[in-house]
Amino acid sequence: MSLFIRQGMSILLGFTLLAVAGCGSKPTKSQRETPAISQQASGSSDQLSASGGASAKPTDWGPAEIAYDYAAMQDDVLIQLKEEPRLHSPLRTVVGVNPQTYTFFFREVMDRGSVESAIRKHAKEESTREDEGFINPDLSFHWLHDRQLQLLVTLPEKSGEEPVWQEYVLNAGGARTAKGSLIGDNFSFQALVLPPQQIWRIAADGKITEKLTDFSVMTNLELLDPEQRYAMLTRFTNYCECDALYDKLYSIYDSKTQTVTSYPTELSSMYRGAGDFMADRRGFFYAQPNKGTDVPKSEFASRILVDGYVHGVSFSRDRKHLLMAVGEAEQKKDLDLVVLDLTVGTEKHYPGVIKGWVPTSEWDGAVVPVSFADDGRFVTFAMRKEEKGFEEARQRFDWKTGKVTNWNPPVPADFWSGFIQTDDGAYQYYWNAGLYQGGVQLLQQAGTGVWIPGTHRFVFAEAAQESDGMELFMFDADRKQKTLLKTGLSYGFTLLGASSDGKWLYVATNQPRIP
Repeated sequence: MSLFIRQGMSILLGFTLLAVAGCGSKPTKSQRETPAISQQASGSSDQLSASGGASAKPTDWGPAEIAYDYAAMQDDVLIQLKEEPRLHSPLRTVVGVNPQTYTFFFREVMDRGSVESAIRKHAKEESTREDEGFINPDLSFHWLHDRQLQLLVTLPEKSGEEPVWQEYVLNAGGARTAKGSLIGDNFSFQALVLPPQQIWRIAADGKITEKLTDFSVMTNLELLDPEQRYAMLTRFTNYCECDALYDKLYSIYDSKTQTVTSYPTELSSMYRGAGDFMADRRGFFYAQPNKGTDVPKSEFASRILVDGYVHGVSFSRDRKHLLMAVGEAEQKKDLDLVVLDLTVGTEKHYPGVIKGWVPTSEWDGAVVPVSFADDGRFVTFAMRKEEKGFEEARQRFDWKTGKVTNWNPPVPADFWSGFIQTDDGAYQYYWNAGLYQGGVQLLQQAGTGVWIPGTHRFVFAEAAQESDGMELFMFDADRKQKTLLKTGLSYGFTLLGASSDGKWLYVATNQPRIP
């Protein structure tokens, strides 16, 4: 049985060019732990500019020494990406297209000349591999002292014939210590350079396009709020062209101030975990941080304390309430609905009304959060009819009466019933069934799309029939008319959302320009 999206799988509004994830074995201890670093830590709340260019040389090149606990080192060398200290050898990961600074920390005093020769040797050897894309970058060395080296890596000028991705390897293996011993070569930093996705806006009639960002590193993007101001950026720590799951790095982009704020903890638009957690009304959640973890301050963030285990939580449409599925941590069936008023802090409990078994992922069988979709009149959600099955138990909560009743959308029972609808509720688009007016199908379509606020116009992307790439269409549900808006879009094109005034569509793509 095949279908587009089911409950428990990640939803990406668009088409992904490459899966930015890790593969192989789990990270080693040296990948997970780094001795104390006094420079700006991963949990910094400082804001960073969202722009950057390939030709820009870091203004802080040749900085003062970075304090480091060399006595705690277990490996001969650790190579750390300066702009993101949480990324360090040994690993393969995505880096920015602009010049990158790396810090080499050595366990012993080193022979500087042999270190530089070893790094150049490895970079050159890797660039001669038959694998397409490996390059020998320009290297500039700056020694702070005999145990700490700063390396500036700059990509060579492009000729226009390069592949989409480029990769280089940093490795000091074979270098000599001051005492004459050789260090190992199994602590490399493999840097993959991919064109980053940028956020663009396209006029609702398709006639105007504007580039809004200049990100230097490829990340996944998710718009969070109805005003389309904030976006969650996620960056995998490890990379491969596969479906392995590795830890991610999270940050929030503010399109108004054009700044990126890094978070030292996992962020999600859906939460499942302990009843002590944080809800940020910009559109995301995270677990209550451990003591000593510095999380950025936010006027939108509230600490939530719920008596019980939260099996899923979502914001109401107006962001004034939280809708939560609550029970015991090991509970798998028939949960309580808790509605929390964020303005005054009061709760309403509806014991046992969320009927059915908790949903699990068809990807790996893991339990996934119960999610709620609020249109201002009803809140829809789904559990499972059987513990091991995929048939949904579909229900909805009526804000006016406070009652939960069964809900029967025109979607096969074992398909995910997720949908979006027009502001007035006249038309619905089901990811797995197409566009409907009540029970009447108007457009047979599978995939993602967005309704333009305040209208009955639906925008979606399809693979081009007579050329490569994607095409952007608009369907007028009242007139039952399909119109072509844009052609020549890349396969990595992602439809993110629409502005609240209905004038703009927001998209993400790694192509240098949109026709």
